[in-house]
Amino acid sequence: MGGVAKSNLLVGGQTILARTLEVCRNATLTSRPAGPPRIWLVGESSAYVAPGVSRLADDPSGIGPLGGLRALLRELAPRGAAALVLAGDLPFVTAELLERLCHGAPQAAALAPRDAAGRWQPLFARYVPEVLLPEIERALLRGRTSLQYLFEQLGEQASVLALSATEERALRDWDRPSDMIAECPEGPA
Repeated sequence: MGGVAKSNLLVGGQTILARTLEVCRNATLTSRPAGPPRIWLVGESSAYVAPGVSRLADDPSGIGPLGGLRALLRELAPRGAAALVLAGDLPFVTAELLERLCHGAPQAAALAPRDAAGRWQPLFARYVPEVLLPEIERALLRGRTSLQYLFEQLGEQASVLALSATEERALRDWDRPSDMIAECPEGPA
C-alpha cells in the first residue's frame, strides 16, 4: 500500500482497526462471562490510535510475523490462554467467524484456514502457546522465520478451519490499492 498504515484505511466510515476491535469485543470468545477480551497490537504500532489496547514489540524485531507471534505467545503462556491472531488488514472479518476460530477444533495446537493452493493463513489463526513456543525456538535456531514452515513442523497438531465461500470473502485482505478499489469502488470511506 505504498507505506500506508493499512489498519488506518477506512471502510464504512471507520478504520479497519476500529472495526476489527469492535468485532473482537462483540464476539463471544469464552464460555463464561469474563468481560471484554484482552487485545494487543503486536509489532510497530505507533501509527495506530487504539485506547485501552496493549502493545507488544516483536521479539525479536526484524524477522517478520514470527517475531510478533513469539512475543504474543510469550505474553500469554503464563496465563494458560490460547492466542487468536488477526492481521490488521481484514476489513470484513466477522464476529461469527472469529467465534468459529476461537471454539473450533479445541484439541488443535494451531487452527487456521488454508487457501486453495494449500497455504495456511497464519494471521487469522488460534495458537496454543505451550506447543508453539518450542517450535518457534527450534525454527529460530534453524534460521527459519516463515509461518508456513512453522505449520509444516506442527504436522497433525495443526487443524484446518474450513471456510464457506462467504467466510472466505470475509477474510479478504487489502494488500494493494487495487484490492481496496475492488471491494469499495466508490472509495474506501
